[in-house]
Amino acid sequence: MNTAVISLIVLAAAVLLGLIRKINIGLSAILASILLAPFLGVSEEELIGGFNASLFLMLLGVSFLCAAGITNGSLELLAKKTLQLTGGHAAAVPVLLYLVGFGIAAIGPGCIPALGVVAALALPLSRETGYSPVMLAVVGEMGSFAGRFSPLTPESVLIRELTEKQGISGYQGAMIIYALVTTVVLSLLTFLFFSRERKPVSEGEALQLPRFRKGQILTLLAFLAVIAGSVFLGRNVGLTAFACGVILVMTGAADEKAVFRSISWPTILMITGFGMLMNLVILAGGVALLSAGLASVMSPRTAVAIQGLTAGVMAWFCSAIGVVWPTLLPTVGTVAESIGISPVGLISVMGLTASFAGLSPVSTGGGMIMAATSADPDFTGEEERRLFGRLFFCSAASLALIVLAALAGAYSIL
Repeated sequence: MNTAVISLIVLAAAVLLGLIRKINIGLSAILASILLAPFLGVSEEELIGGFNASLFLMLLGVSFLCAAGITNGSLELLAKKTLQLTGGHAAAVPVLLYLVGFGIAAIGPGCIPALGVVAALALPLSRETGYSPVMLAVVGEMGSFAGRFSPLTPESVLIRELTEKQGISGYQGAMIIYALVTTVVLSLLTFLFFSRERKPVSEGEALQLPRFRKGQILTLLAFLAVIAGSVFLGRNVGLTAFACGVILVMTGAADEKAVFRSISWPTILMITGFGMLMNLVILAGGVALLSAGLASVMSPRTAVAIQGLTAGVMAWFCSAIGVVWPTLLPTVGTVAESIGISPVGLISVMGLTASFAGLSPVSTGGGMIMAATSADPDFTGEEERRLFGRLFFCSAASLALIVLAALAGAYSIL
């Protein structure tokens, strides 16, 4: 048995160990790396060199700034004020909730913080409008699925790191267009599916929201500075975000201890730890072997659909940003070259199917909807079981529609 096969077996074992023992997969990946390295003849210095310090600083910087915006309430208040712009027009609420999900994810935090905000807003907004809280939450989360591919997010940082190593670039614009069109179409279908459940509501008083405090205004300006620095000056997103976050702490706009508690350390460890193991798998030829295996069952017509289905099914059980993308994206260059297609569709469809798999109640997005909805005192055990099934249906149906669209060539246009 050659080293490439062994490396893939170790990779699968690390993922399974993390899932079975319910521990951070980054931890099991680091353990697997330490055990695998001597077998491959990789020194400890080379193993440590496989830790992506640039990616770590990028993730930490963005997470630090976003934690400041979350803990001082500036992002949540911005979301509520944005939603208040509906002016009592209930039909505009799903649209604005989509935009809130998109906006919060796109300005830097990425998908996960945005998922929490829209899930929390869905229940009170459903009482005001009569719309299903599930529909509002799902539409809002679909907005965050599109926003996560903004150049400022941890997801985009990871995808860029993995694709640049293969000499792939210029896919970002097409990917955002595909994400916007897909999420808008599926949001509309979700709205139509749940619209028959809308309940009549009595008109209440408009919610009075407080003004932005000085520290919150400074926080929003910090986000604008990161965006401007990245887009117009070409500054490193992670370093700029970290600098802005430190300034917020020094000026008292954010609490240092609260910020450190709110940083998603498990996510950062999962991405960087799994990256160490993937570096060894690449060195052992495991990714080349996996790429050849995928290419052997694909044709130019089916490649995008098969790659998307594979990513979506994996994301039902594993983290998209922590496991699915680091495992599958390194295969894109070889698969695209072997079959003779553009890598843009492969990257885009994997990003989308892995995201929509997150609507499952056992994944992050669906789990947040379950948690937020269960806060309703009228939420019964029977409704909980029904909600579980509906969320899984939304996830599976969305995945199926994306795969069918890929078979029809929808993700091979740009």
